[in-house]
Amino acid sequence: MSLQLNRELDVVTAGRAVVDLYPAEDGRAPKDVVSYNQFLGGSPTNVAVAAARAGLRSAVVTRTGDDLFHDFLVGQLEGFGVDTRWVHAVPGRRTTLAVCDLQEPHEPGLTFFRDPQPPEESIDAEELSGAAASARILWITASGFASEQSAAAHIAALATADRVFLDLDYRRDFWASESALRDRLRPILSQVDAVIGNKHEVEIALGASGTPEHLAKELLSQGPRLAVVKGGQGGGARGSRRPDDRAAGVPRADGERARGR
Repeated sequence: MSLQLNRELDVVTAGRAVVDLYPAEDGRAPKDVVSYNQFLGGSPTNVAVAAARAGLRSAVVTRTGDDLFHDFLVGQLEGFGVDTRWVHAVPGRRTTLAVCDLQEPHEPGLTFFRDPQPPEESIDAEELSGAAASARILWITASGFASEQSAAAHIAALATADRVFLDLDYRRDFWASESALRDRLRPILSQVDAVIGNKHEVEIALGASGTPEHLAKELLSQGPRLAVVKGGQGGGARGSRRPDDRAAGVPRADGERARGR
């Protein structure tokens, strides 16, 4: 991966864009919920928004259904300052909905309502490769490898990306089994610069268990230069990087780097 300093964007993310539906009140059983509020959702879109709010030039490559939710998602992204040139509606597909159960607010449940072939599976390899070539960082998720077409597009983009961050982002609804995710990611780990995931996601990806520190080191042994194991509700995160790693930080808008910790 060659370093190019004249790239147009700081971060390009790729993957799903969904509509999150949250009950208007916490503590109600789903059968008692009267109304829901809708929000922009999806791990890749959330990262693009976070980057834009931090002052970075960000864009997202995604697909929505050709339905009433397309304009909502595009409007939300643009409102946060995210470049939407690669957000397209797919005829005949429906936007994925993620409905949250807040009966127990500290342990929320999430149910996905999605087509057998959700719109993000139609991401085009040439378009994603071009978008990756325009940015200093390509941020992808494990979910992007859940189908053959989407996986092929992501793999093609690895060749044009300068630096690649992989968010393990495991969603059980998207995979036939945990081993299916592991098999898809095994050849990918050596091609990315950084891997981020919670302890359970890392254990799935590696097919091994251990302390966060041990898991981070195991990730590094697969090829990435930076590994972050998140602590979730337990708090904190564990990060490891190779001693000679000087290139895996997220670029700030002024060109400085926020080093992984």
